[in-house]
Parts: sequence; structure tokens; C-alpha cells
Amino acid sequence: MVTPQKDHESIARRIGAANLLALRASTGLSQAQFAAAIGLSERALRRYERGERELPQATRLAVIERFKFDLLATDRLATEVGAAKVMLSPMPAAAIREPRDFWASLRQEQKVFREKNYTRLGQIILTWRDHAYFTATTYFAMKHLSFALNIPFGIEVHGIDWMFLASAATILLLISSVVAEMPVFKVARHLLRVGKKSL
Repeated sequence: MVTPQKDHESIARRIGAANLLALRASTGLSQAQFAAAIGLSERALRRYERGERELPQATRLAVIERFKFDLLATDRLATEVGAAKVMLSPMPAAAIREPRDFWASLRQEQKVFREKNYTRLGQIILTWRDHAYFTATTYFAMKHLSFALNIPFGIEVHGIDWMFLASAATILLLISSVVAEMPVFKVARHLLRVGKKSL
């Protein structure tokens, strides 16, 4: 018996939502991380996971490319509409346990977050802030290292290293905003997993 045409969209939404949710759970990624990995906003991903909207082909292809898994596998769809089952290659579980590149995924997640929550000018200012914080932290660390090794380093005027003082002030001013945006717990979990694997 052929399923009425009007039911096809609801079947596709239901199967797509169930598979999407199961796939994300198997990867261990948060909604924000998973959405960033396939080029979606977190809000759009939530709608697809709840079956409120049918998965567009672009999203389906992005998931296939990134995770080597088809959310609307033909055999599931065929079963739902009463057609013959089509044999497909199963998705290897190991392929989706860990993102291919954790740091690239983290950078992409931060990029998506900023694009969604800040204007273009705000994003530019945040980039300047990041560079200023990195430069100040590097100079501060190098100065401490030079003290420890008793090596001359820095720009001193009348016996005062103004760059060192400016670096310390910059770090104090920016540290709270930088740390607030850092996914510290995600990084810590990743490093613990990597450490366990290397033992």
C-alpha cells in the first residue's frame, strides 16, 4: 500500500529528526558544536531535531560529508512507505565518536557564535581584543622567563619596562571577557580524553 503524498513530509521529518538526534548523541557533541560542524545555527538544529521542519538537502549532504552518514537512509524511508528494503552500508560507530579535528571544530563553533550574537563591528572589536590579549600575554611570559634566566629583555625607559606594565594592565582588563568566552570545560574534557588514550 502506497503512503498518501501528504504523509511523505511528516515521515521524512520524523525519520530525519530521530536520526539527527541519535547521530549527535553518538558523537558526544553539544548542539552548538554539532550545528557548527554542519554549518547550521543552533536554533535551526533544534527545530530539525524536534521534527518541526524537514531537513533540507544541503543539511543532509553536509552531514554525509562530515559524518559519513545519511540521515534519510533509503531503507528507513522504504520501510515507512511499505516498499522493498534497500541495502545500504552501515555507519561505522568509530567514525562519529570524535570530531576529526577538535580545535578546528572549536574555532568554527566560536566563529558561528560570534556571527550569530555580534554585529560585524563587534566581531572586529573582539578580534582586536583577542590579538591584544595574546600579545600582552606573550610579552608578559617572555619577560618572566628573562627574569628567571637573567637575560636582558624588554624596552626600559628610566629603569621601568613600560611594555611590561602595559601588558599586565591589558591582561587584567581583558581576562574576564576572554575567559568568559573560552569553552574551558570542553577543552579540559578533550585534553583528559587525549591523555587517557596516550597512557
